[in-house]
Formats: sequence, C-alpha cells, structure tokens
Amino acid sequence: MVLKAWLTDRLGQVPVGQVHHWVTAAIPLLFSWLTVQSDGSGLVGVGSGLAQTLALLGARRAPVLALFLVGTIDLGAAYLGSGVAGLGPVLAMYYAAAWAAGRQRVAAAGVGFAYAVAVAIAAGWPPAAVIVGLGLGAFWISGLFEASQRARISELHELVEERAVTEERAAERERALLARELHDILNHSVTRMVLDAEAGAETMADREASATLRRVADTGRDSLAELRRLLGVLRTPGPDELRPPPHLGQVDELVARIPASGPRVRLERRGDVRPADTSIELAGYRVVQESLTNVAKHAGAVPTSVLLTYLPNALEIEVTNELPAAPASGSPGTGLVGLRERVELLGGTLHAGPRGRPASEFAVYATLPLRGGR
Repeated sequence: MVLKAWLTDRLGQVPVGQVHHWVTAAIPLLFSWLTVQSDGSGLVGVGSGLAQTLALLGARRAPVLALFLVGTIDLGAAYLGSGVAGLGPVLAMYYAAAWAAGRQRVAAAGVGFAYAVAVAIAAGWPPAAVIVGLGLGAFWISGLFEASQRARISELHELVEERAVTEERAAERERALLARELHDILNHSVTRMVLDAEAGAETMADREASATLRRVADTGRDSLAELRRLLGVLRTPGPDELRPPPHLGQVDELVARIPASGPRVRLERRGDVRPADTSIELAGYRVVQESLTNVAKHAGAVPTSVLLTYLPNALEIEVTNELPAAPASGSPGTGLVGLRERVELLGGTLHAGPRGRPASEFAVYATLPLRGGR
C-alpha cells in the first residue's frame, strides 16, 4: 500500500507530455519484442528496438542526433538480417520536425532523405521501401504541425503573462493616483477647516471658545504639516492645491464638453440624488469619465446612456453604448482595470463587457457605497 501510494504520488507529478514522450519512445522496443520468435530468432531486432528506444528518449533535446542514431541502428539491424522495421526512424523524423529549428531542421530533413535512399537501395525498391518513405514524409508533416501548435500555445501564454503584468501595473498606477487624490482631498478639507477655525477665533467674543478654535486651528496646521511630509511626494501637480476634486454634480459639464463627433450621450439620474463622501464622488466621476473616453476611442459616435441610480446605501453607475458596425481603430486600454482597482478599494464593484446575445452593446456597471454627505 505504501509503495502504491508513493507511485501514485510520483506519477501524478509527471506532466502528461512527458508520459506521452516515454510511451512513444518505447514503441520500437515493444514492436520488436512482440515479433520475437519462440526459437529465439529476432533477438537482433529486440536489441535494435532497445537501442532505438534509448536514442528516442533524447530526441527532444538532440533531435538530429537521435534521427541519425535511430536510422543507423535500423540499417545495421537490417544488415544483420533483422529486416528494416522503419518504426524508429519515422518516429525520430517526427521528433526532428517538431523539436528541431532552423538549420537543425534542414539537417534533419537531409538525414531522413539519406535514410530513405539507403532503405530503397538495400531493399531494391519493393513496396516496403515506398511505405517507409511515405511514413517519413507523413510523420515529418505531423511534427511540423505540432511545432506550430506548440509555438502558438507558447505565444498565447506570453500574451496572458503580458496582460497580467499590464493589468497589475495599471492597478498600481491607479492606487498611486488614488493616494495623490487622497492627499489633495485631505489637504483641501483640512485647510478649509483651519481657515474657518482661525476666522471664528478672530471674530468670537467668548475667550474660552476663541481659545478652543485656535487650538483646533493649530491642530489642523500640525496635521497638514504631517500630511505633506508623508504624502507630499504623491501630491497632484498643479498651481491650485485648494481646488476641490471633481464630483458627480459635474457630470453634466463632462457630457457637455463631448465634441459633436463623439458619442451621443443621454444622462439620467434616479432615486434620492444626494451628495456622498468626497472619495465616492470622485470615484463615481472617474468611472463615468473613463467609460465615456473608452466609448469615444473604441466605438465612436454611437448612442450612449449614463444612468446614476441613488439607492439607500449604494450608488449604481451604468454606462451603456451601442457596439459599432465596424470597430473604431485603437487598441484596448487598461483604464477599466485601474477603475476596478479604485472602486474595489472603496468597497464597491465594477463589471464591464459586451451585453446581449448576440452582443449588441457594451456596458460598464459599478456600485459604490453611500456613506453620508460631502
């Protein structure tokens, strides 16, 4: 039982392709073993099959050498009276086409042709020689097909890895942008608080209340200094640090700025429209902004709807556009990846993709939590 469990565990770790390679390499040995006679004749063929199997085991690493060795062994066995089996050489031809490249593949084709000529001369051009030649050609083509498939799979793996890296970088950029905007939001809010406290302290007659407001102002200034020290490197560049960040109330202006050649946008608000936290307002604005940018870039002048639905505890944002008959030029960007990262960091969700069967429109759907006013 212990041995069985150990074997099961070990075999389960072996790739399927490796097992397939071992089984394929063992074919010459198995064939020669099955054809051995009861009187012991055919042992030369068994030795030849074993030698060819050993050579084929290294065919992936040295396909041309394996083809040369297998062909030579097969011809040597024929010279000793075993006859030409041809199984090993056609398998080696397959490996040469599948695993050799460039000049190695050309050399493999030359070795295979030389083997076919040698078989034809040794056999005097009987039908068996023709069959071996056809087998070499068929397995060569099969190997070329596998090589192209393997290259295609490798290319797809690289594309997937590149896409994952691109999305991760987009998420990192979005996190950095969110940190910069967080700095600007806090800087704006705390500065306004300090100014209000100082103004109140100057105008208030009650000395105790005035002193309290001055302490509030001092605490605010200390907080601003600490904020600038910690997050100053992330500050959004610009001459006006006190300018408030954009919010959902400015979506109308965003839509109005779309040129005539851009999407035809219809904006609608539903529910109890009310202000939310500054970070939620900013994230919602960015969702609409990036979605409309994608529509203009990838779909062009198509009908587009922007729906903002205010629920008791959540804000739903849905941007939908018709799919164009002919997609506009431009490669897909990673803006939606960054948006998803931003929305999820705030406790929301974002989904984007074609909708309908067959797909007739593209939709971006986001939900953001509502947690009080600005």
